[in-house]
Amino acid sequence: MNMLALSAPIKRETAWRLGVQVLAATLLFMAPLLLFPNARAMQSEAWQPLGLRGQTVSSLVATSRGGQRLIYAETATGLWRLDQGQDWQQIDAGLPRTLLGSPAVVAWRNVPGRPQQLYALTETGADRQLYRTDDGGASWQRIGPAPGQTAQPALLVLPGLGGQDLVIVATSRRAQRSSDGGASWTPGGEWPEAELQSGRNVEPVRALLGDSSAPDRLFAQAQDGSLWASESGGLSWRTLSPGAAVNTLAIAPYFGIRLWAGTRSGLGISTDNGNSWNIWPVPAASDRSWPGARGQIVALRTDPRVPETIYIALSGGTVYRSEDGGASWLSLAAPGVSRITALALDPDARNVLFAATDDGIWMRNVTPPQPTPTPTPIPTVLPPTETPTPAPSPTRTATATPTATLTPTLTATPSPTATLAPTATGTATRRPTALPTRTATATAVAPTWTPPSVAPPPELPPPQPGPRETPPATVVPTATPVPNR
Repeated sequence: MNMLALSAPIKRETAWRLGVQVLAATLLFMAPLLLFPNARAMQSEAWQPLGLRGQTVSSLVATSRGGQRLIYAETATGLWRLDQGQDWQQIDAGLPRTLLGSPAVVAWRNVPGRPQQLYALTETGADRQLYRTDDGGASWQRIGPAPGQTAQPALLVLPGLGGQDLVIVATSRRAQRSSDGGASWTPGGEWPEAELQSGRNVEPVRALLGDSSAPDRLFAQAQDGSLWASESGGLSWRTLSPGAAVNTLAIAPYFGIRLWAGTRSGLGISTDNGNSWNIWPVPAASDRSWPGARGQIVALRTDPRVPETIYIALSGGTVYRSEDGGASWLSLAAPGVSRITALALDPDARNVLFAATDDGIWMRNVTPPQPTPTPTPIPTVLPPTETPTPAPSPTRTATATPTATLTPTLTATPSPTATLAPTATGTATRRPTALPTRTATATAVAPTWTPPSVAPPPELPPPQPGPRETPPATVVPTATPVPNR
């Protein structure tokens, strides 16, 4: 009886130990599976889904209307708009449809400075038409036929006065231009390498970029990574040499046009309209700590008020930010496990970053950088040591002995130290000679420095180009044959 009474607690203790061991082994085995989702969630916890989940968003635009944010997006199911505080709504009901019922939109653009105005190119069979909406997609009006018959054309729209917008469409061999909002078309210049693209059923140009502050300066990103520029509004083109094939491109006005190019070698930056380039390596190319660190730049966005702040997305899905023009980078993690197709920034507050992915649109808060008044090196070149030094106090006239000791220094170095010796000597005869030399040196320094920062602005054309506001009547007869080029 005693042996049976003692064996029962032993069996229970053994069973309890065995259970603890099994539980510990189970937790040890499941730890990697349990920790991986948590680590991934910690990595992307700053990103939040904004909508259109389950759809691939191919393009994204963030604009503002009266302080209220508007977001436009395109998916395979059509065009969408998100008003701040509302739900997503589809805005392509007034556009032609394909045989399968989907919108026949091949390209679209929001007009800069006009948040509710969009242009859209549609194509049904061999018929290509240009449409425009002035109410954010609630209604569309057909403008007329548009040039080109190939798939996925690049489209650029720059605002003009009285509806005289500049619309440019990329075709297989050249740029087609309209200076009256698409009512009539004239042929532009041929692409520098158009002969290499003949016979292909796709435009050689992936994207067209321009800014309303310099409408004559246009840039074309080619499908093969080439980069072309025009200083005549698309009438002629030349090849730029960023040093590597370009995957994505961004521009901004800054004493001309500043360019950022996501290349296969890093981030290319040009501050002289694309004539010369500097390539900054992306640290993520060698940093393997992030799952998406391997890859190339696939999306690029700059802060509209602080050009030195740059956002890039890599092919693996990781987003990075640089506040010094690409010299250093800070990881912003990845929005889920999605591939990023485009980036957008809140146009007003600049404190929200949007990412278009193959799983909808994601957003995260960012700290907006504060713009500096004039980010130029002028204050460092003109030090504030010239003006405080001339302190003509009457005490210098009373000290007669220092004047005798300092006069040899003036005779030994008459020209260089003439500006400094009068500060120590208080003689009345030398003061008139010292002041002209000090003012002469001050005025000589300023002209030698200020021209580099002031000279470029006169090269900029006026904001509203005159030739495009009232196109000549001779342009209309050419509208009929051009769209079939």
